[in-house]
Amino acid sequence: MRIAVVSGANKGIGYHIALQLATSGKFTNVIVGCRDETRGKAAAEKIANSPNACNVSYQQLTIGDPASHASFCESIKEKYAKVDVLVNNAGMAFKAADPTPFEEQCKPTIDVNFRGTADFTEEILPLVRKGDDARIVNVASMAGRLSQLRSKDLQNKFSDPNLTKEELRTMVDQFEANVKEGTDAENGWGNSNYGFSKLALIAMTKVWAREEAINGITVNCCCPGYCDTDMTSHKGSRSPSDGAKNAVMPATMENPPTGEFFADFGVSTW
Repeated sequence: MRIAVVSGANKGIGYHIALQLATSGKFTNVIVGCRDETRGKAAAEKIANSPNACNVSYQQLTIGDPASHASFCESIKEKYAKVDVLVNNAGMAFKAADPTPFEEQCKPTIDVNFRGTADFTEEILPLVRKGDDARIVNVASMAGRLSQLRSKDLQNKFSDPNLTKEELRTMVDQFEANVKEGTDAENGWGNSNYGFSKLALIAMTKVWAREEAINGITVNCCCPGYCDTDMTSHKGSRSPSDGAKNAVMPATMENPPTGEFFADFGVSTW
């Protein structure tokens, strides 16, 4: 029995990640996790009816909601007792035309893309540690590049090979506080809440990779590319199916590296 969990898997890149894992021949079960039950069940059924698909099921999951995290993990524990591959794909972004002020976009973006994803991962980690050839793949973005930070000192802190989870969370809190005060630019931060949330997720990927190596878990992240999805208002030039391959690769390849950033179908630089 081999179990894969994909969050935010009812549409777009997440849907194609779940589809590709389900039809890879490497899994017995793929669990589609997403907020909306109707969409989630429809996606799971569609994937399950694809040629050569394994068992595919839907489980309610709202990233950033502690009660939902707990309920999801308890259900997976009861049904399967382990997770072999976790793909954290769920995320959010405000549209460019959204009238919400920059400082008000900050917390909701970080709460889902970084804090919610990190908290959910910590909660499900005990099940991943029981997995065989266990892997975690975090769907990040090129927008999370280190160079977005204006301060070299901040770049060094986020890329410090000895960075701890606590230090990382403190810096994320500091970014949010500075944005709220309107002092983010003078303190050396970048100018994108979404980009920063993904930068923090990439940094956390590297912390997990280091800490979970002792448990045999590989932890990587990826940029799917600029894909034709709802999140890009369908302006992206890459198909979501192609974009999904950047997550599926570290999830399924033989002898994967750990702590790396995948983009354009291979290991890239942060």
